[in-house]
Amino acid sequence: MSKPRQRFLILSIIALVLVSAFFFGYIIHRRHVKRNSAPVIMCASDELRISVTAPKEDLLIGVTAMDAEDGDLTSKIVIESISQFTEPGKCTITYAVFDSGNKVSTVSRTLYYTDYHSPRFKLRTDLTYPVGTTVKPLASIEAEDCIDGSLTNRISMTVVDEGEMSSMDSKEVEFRVINSRGDVAVFRANIVVQERTSPNTPEIKLGLPEDGPNDYQYLVYIREGEEFDPMEYVKLIRLMNSDYTAEEFTAQFGAENLSCSFDPEKDSLKVGTNAIVFYCEHEGHIGSTTLYVIVEA
Repeated sequence: MSKPRQRFLILSIIALVLVSAFFFGYIIHRRHVKRNSAPVIMCASDELRISVTAPKEDLLIGVTAMDAEDGDLTSKIVIESISQFTEPGKCTITYAVFDSGNKVSTVSRTLYYTDYHSPRFKLRTDLTYPVGTTVKPLASIEAEDCIDGSLTNRISMTVVDEGEMSSMDSKEVEFRVINSRGDVAVFRANIVVQERTSPNTPEIKLGLPEDGPNDYQYLVYIREGEEFDPMEYVKLIRLMNSDYTAEEFTAQFGAENLSCSFDPEKDSLKVGTNAIVFYCEHEGHIGSTTLYVIVEA
């Protein structure tokens, strides 16, 4: 065999070996990639609508996962994150799943809470203070959230009207609270500092009869268009160490001595915060208090 022919044969064998090595390497690589491909995670729909009281398992409704190596991984799906609200009650929920090769897949969909409402405040006392006493409005207010529960320790207060408070002075303050989803609730009210009243001045306590005997409320929430009778919130009238219901007081001292600034037959409440002032008179002494009504659209 001539040398050129021999050289050609050797080069051909080398080329064949290289091509074969590349081919088998490619096959091995493809099998390796297939064995380590990420799982597939799917949602039955792009949206999930549930109640805020639904158990955590309901957040996984309609979500499944499969893997080429591990098979069904639905039971391994976890909730990776729930975003801040883009609007009240609407956010994005993201799911994740890992296979045995530690490959991960994620998928997201829109989550709607069907009965969500923004955090709500509870005002337990009147915000009127006698001159010389310590003014502590934050001690009178609480906040509750349908997702986070109590938010009372997160309430902040700022004075809208700056300046020192003096006798018979009124200042508007703003209470603010934010829940874990970024929803902010704001409530504005007036703090009044006045001279101490006479023992003969009636004191009006607000709340609902079905609440506990010492459970008072000076802030209520209603839906737009809902019927509202403010007199239902006159829980008792305290006069010279005696307590009267509204019916007992008016029966003994006259219906004209108990009134409020809102007449449900003539007036209407606007969406937002409404202040209703109650008046109670006895022998020329007039007591008053304010009920705040927040109307939600």
